[in-house]
Amino acid sequence: MRFSSFVSAVLVAAAVVSLSADAFAQRNRRGDAPSVVAFDFQRVVNESVAGRDLAAKLQQIQTQVNTEAQALAPEEQSLAQEGQRLTRLRGNRTDEQIRNDAALAPQFQQFIQRRRQLELRAATLRGDFECSQGMALRDFRAAVAPVAQSVMAARGATAIVDAASTFYVAPENDITTAVIQQLDQNPATRVANVARHPVAECLPQQPAAAAAQPQQ
Repeated sequence: MRFSSFVSAVLVAAAVVSLSADAFAQRNRRGDAPSVVAFDFQRVVNESVAGRDLAAKLQQIQTQVNTEAQALAPEEQSLAQEGQRLTRLRGNRTDEQIRNDAALAPQFQQFIQRRRQLELRAATLRGDFECSQGMALRDFRAAVAPVAQSVMAARGATAIVDAASTFYVAPENDITTAVIQQLDQNPATRVANVARHPVAECLPQQPAAAAAQPQQ
């Protein structure tokens, strides 16, 4: 893009912001309520009492998961040693030769099974935390939503947009601080609902088994 074109684009963008600000100011002078207000959910997570409680409880779960993951270290070390031993035994044999060797095949199969079990356990621990985090944020959002809607209604607005992804928001139409204040003032919304959930709770449900076919 040429420099002159770039300058023109910047001037147009500035004009849009200026017009938007003027429109908001004129509307406020007329006493009209905004039809749309803005709300930054991430700010609520970071700054509210409940959001800080959420972060602290998730950190406790993360620490617990990390401790359990560290307990897998002896098995990891054992597998590494066993892998080195089997590599020496394998020599120049092909996979087919290993499978056909009555003495070596069971050892390789057991090694593969142990390795898969370890990988599954490690993946399950990671999944447990991700599932717990996702469900905690879901519950937190559910607790915040009615408060944000209440503030929206009190402002006479009919919709809420995401402040974090909106190009320009007039400060008087950003309800984030008001939502945080209401959350912090209510004992029921000062505590986050956080618990450890197994990853299975976040996996898609398996379809029900097909009904048995009637006997012919």
